[in-house]
Amino acid sequence: MTTEMMSDAIDDAIDNNEEEEETEDLTNQVLDEIGVDVASQLSAAPKGKAAGKRTEESSSSGIDELEKRLAVLRNP
Repeated sequence: MTTEMMSDAIDDAIDNNEEEEETEDLTNQVLDEIGVDVASQLSAAPKGKAAGKRTEESSSSGIDELEKRLAVLRNP
């Protein structure tokens, strides 16, 4: 019986889905009141792959430039 009570108490302490939902609802309500539309702002945000691709391209061209400079130094 005490094991069951302890198990129920632990389950109740860990199970906070209702609190998370209430927090999310309250946050959305506040954002709506101040006129913030998170969904439209997120859709307008740059995507991670596009930013990563630019970095990769610039680093490739940087490597090419360094290789050219190294070749010039090797063959004066």
